[in-house]
Amino acid sequence: GIPGRPSRVGRGPWRGRKNEAKHVAKLQASVARLKNSGNIEIETILIDGGSTDGTVDEARRAGFTKVIALPGANIPGCRNRAVQEAGGDWLAFVDADCELAEDWLWQAQPLLESAPKMMLAWPAIPPEPMTWVQSAWLFHWMNKNTNTENIGGRRVVREEGFRLATTRNMIFHRAVFDDIKGFNEELATGEDTDFAFRAYNAGIPVYGLPALRAIHHGEPRTLREFYRQQLWHANRKSYKHIAKSGAARVGGNAPMFAMMFLSDVALTLAGGILAVIFRNPVPLAASLPLVGLVCAPAFVVSKRGKNFGHFFELCVIYFVYGWARMLDLLGLAKKKTNWKV
Repeated sequence: GIPGRPSRVGRGPWRGRKNEAKHVAKLQASVARLKNSGNIEIETILIDGGSTDGTVDEARRAGFTKVIALPGANIPGCRNRAVQEAGGDWLAFVDADCELAEDWLWQAQPLLESAPKMMLAWPAIPPEPMTWVQSAWLFHWMNKNTNTENIGGRRVVREEGFRLATTRNMIFHRAVFDDIKGFNEELATGEDTDFAFRAYNAGIPVYGLPALRAIHHGEPRTLREFYRQQLWHANRKSYKHIAKSGAARVGGNAPMFAMMFLSDVALTLAGGILAVIFRNPVPLAASLPLVGLVCAPAFVVSKRGKNFGHFFELCVIYFVYGWARMLDLLGLAKKKTNWKV
């Protein structure tokens, strides 16, 4: 961001799976196409956690500035190593199977130059054509928080913008990383959500920037893939960190939903058992809280987006989301397997 100083783009193929040889060249090409004011040096750094498909060689052929192999390293460990390798004032993280819009850096630059510490992010979108799962989940993200305001000449989501932040599509000042001491290497997954929330909790502006556009080729296409992804992303350790920080009211939406889902599933099962024992359908009404838990947010998001075309799809997706998060909460998903394998 400072003229004459390099701004680094660090990323890695670690979310979901390591092997991204078929995508890394497209990512590097999209970085090379970025609009640049001329005073920003861009360096691309790939830290590979143990790919077996030639990702490292392909990244070198594609022209990445640095390619470092760290077989066996976990996701946050790779991210922290990338920052150690970078020398710039701005740090960006995107997934290996992403492509950045040409104006990606141009959109972020005015905001980053306006403050000494800031984080900008936005959900990456699936490529066309989308499946119904991808389309509905994207609709969820695009209408999760629609309260935008003008800051630094850009429309941003300021209030609780950390909810829209993942390392698929994120850029921030190095001072942010230094202040919160990097990514938590105790977390196998969910380290990016934890990172953004800790920044927000430290008083650092974390904005959702809709103009920060990126395509993510690795979005789940089927309901089964979505379930496996959510099981992978869920992390009880992250929930414990939120609880210990005393910030559960703001950052505890996911664990609260998981706990409510667990309670409502228990009620539903109890009602079903009683209905069978007494041969009376009345106890089946115990399932109504579970129905309400998945349908209420689907209604809110649909109303917010002024489109009820995805309502029933969202109900299904929220149920699957809740089931995956519940299993993790119960400790039944301790082995975090790559969801795309």
